Amino acid sequence: MIKVHLTRVQRAGKKNQVFEQLRDRIMERTWLPGAKIPSENALAVALGVSRVSIREALHMLASLGLLETRHGEGSYVREYSGGILFNPLLPMLTLDTPEILHVLEYRKIVEKGIVSLVVKRAGNAEIEELEDVFRAMKGHRNDSHAFAQADLSFHLALAKATGNPVVVKVNAVITDILKISMYGIVDLLGTKDGLNYHRRILDAIKAQDGPLAESLMEEHVERTIRRLKYKRGGDQKSHAGRKMDGKS
Repeated sequence: MIKVHLTRVQRAGKKNQVFEQLRDRIMERTWLPGAKIPSENALAVALGVSRVSIREALHMLASLGLLETRHGEGSYVREYSGGILFNPLLPMLTLDTPEILHVLEYRKIVEKGIVSLVVKRAGNAEIEELEDVFRAMKGHRNDSHAFAQADLSFHLALAKATGNPVVVKVNAVITDILKISMYGIVDLLGTKDGLNYHRRILDAIKAQDGPLAESLMEEHVERTIRRLKYKRGGDQKSHAGRKMDGKS
């Protein structure tokens, strides 16, 4: 069975936390359409909650059309239908696994402008929030999944610090796409670059140096694109070499 990364939930809002984690695993294709998900008992142990919380979350997912329960067999991921695509409770674009490079191209265009506004508008409270999130990134440097979540939180905090409700809303709408791509980036490339660039970008914001902050953000995303392409190319060559050696 595929190893699935699940995080033990906090006491408050257990049902919603369980729902969000299971939904995210479905959205990022950890469990493909037609796949059976772990049993209620297994999920309860992994998440550290009661079977009641698991059952309630599964009912929510089933009501959205993401799961179907087969009596005596368990719960299975449903094939995506037209009804799901138009469900306002689900981000439509996350039903197609996002290509990380496409997301990075979007970020290269948008985040340079975001950081420019942050330099002009961020006050002490916004700066402190960014510092808090950066500390969380440092604390999770050896946990790629938790680091990716903190990395995303940093970028969402930047959007919030612009003071522009449209920027905040757009980022909220595509949060799931950004989250899934962030997991992939950190899994492939590690945490060192993220820590380096986020520290330097934050220092430029604090110094109110707009051109430097913009330059660093653009450089950060462009370097990520280059490294990702190189990593993928290396993996493909390695795989091709194994096939030529008679290995797969």
